[in-house]
Amino acid sequence: MATTGTSNRYITPTRHHRSRRRCVEHDNAGTVALNNYLQNKGRLTSLVWKEEQEGPRHAVQWTSYCTIDNEVLGKGTGSKRNVARDAAANAALAVLLARDGAQEPEGDASAPTSESATAT
Repeated sequence: MATTGTSNRYITPTRHHRSRRRCVEHDNAGTVALNNYLQNKGRLTSLVWKEEQEGPRHAVQWTSYCTIDNEVLGKGTGSKRNVARDAAANAALAVLLARDGAQEPEGDASAPTSESATAT
């Protein structure tokens, strides 16, 4: 059986994408939920982030502060900036929901809060 233009070698499939599973450490559900909540309330422009880092470059510890209407509502820490920001967002969202009478915003409001999230 003759074929033209092809070889009989096995062609290995190419790896197009990395694993799509998300690591818990890189999850940003709290930040997304806070953004959605503020957008639904028309207050997204009142959100301000402040981040600080401490420690050596190989072991940086990030602290993130979530400020809404000039009031710090959440503080979070983590080994990566996005982890600290997400923890702060979870804390701030908890404060906002408590103030609004525990009404859940549209979207993923049931995101677990980080252990390092603290409301201030």
